[in-house]
Amino acid sequence: MSIKSLLQIILFLLILMIIGSIYFVYFYTQPIEKDELKELNTESVINSQTENLEFPDEEVSNNSKKKKINKEEVKINSNTDNSKKIDNLTKAIEYSTINKNGDSFKILAKYGKTNIKNTNILDLEKVNGIIKLKKGSKVLISSDFAEYNYNNQNSKFYSNVEIKYDTKLITCDNLKIILEDNLAIAYDNVLVVDDKSIMKADTITIDIITKDININSKDNIKILEN
Repeated sequence: MSIKSLLQIILFLLILMIIGSIYFVYFYTQPIEKDELKELNTESVINSQTENLEFPDEEVSNNSKKKKINKEEVKINSNTDNSKKIDNLTKAIEYSTINKNGDSFKILAKYGKTNIKNTNILDLEKVNGIIKLKKGSKVLISSDFAEYNYNNQNSKFYSNVEIKYDTKLITCDNLKIILEDNLAIAYDNVLVVDDKSIMKADTITIDIITKDININSKDNIKILEN
C-alpha cells in the first residue's frame, strides 16, 4: 500500500471520529445534563428540608433577629415623631420692653415655644424676669414656667414663683404681671417674708412703681412676727 493511500485512510477515519463525536455530544449529552439538573434540584430540595428539620433553632434565631429589627424601626419612628415635636422649641429666649416712664421689663427663659391655642403667647420654661425701675430698685422674678404675651407684653409666671425686691421675698403658685397698669398680682399660697414679719394670704396686689402691697383676701391674712 502506498503512502498516499494510507494518508487518505487516516484522514477518512479522523473525519468519521469528528462526525461521531458531534453526533454523540448533540444527541446524548444534552438529555444527561437535563437529568443531572433534575437530580441537583432534587438534592437541593432535600437539603433545604433537612436543614429545616435538623436546625429549628437557627430559624428561631432568625425570627428573633427580625423582631429586633422591627423594634429598632419603631424606635427610629418614635425619634422622628419627637423631632417633629421639638421643631417648635426655641432655646435661650429673651424679651425686653420699656414703658413711657423709662421702666424696663426683661424676661428670660431657657426654653420657649409658641402656644398651640394662641399664637400670640409664648410658653416658657426655667424663667427669670427683671423689672428695673428708673427711680427705684430692681424686682427679680423666677419660676418654673411662664406665659408671655407678644401683644401687650403681659406675662403669667407659675410653679415655684419667687419675687424678690428690697428686703422682701414673696413666694406663690401664680403671678400675673400687667405692665400697662404697673401691677403684679400674686395668688394661691402667697407668703411674704421680710426682716420683721411673715405674712400669709390668698392674693396680694403689688404696685410695681411704689412697691405698695394690697392684700385682697382679708380672711386668710396671717402675720407672724419674727
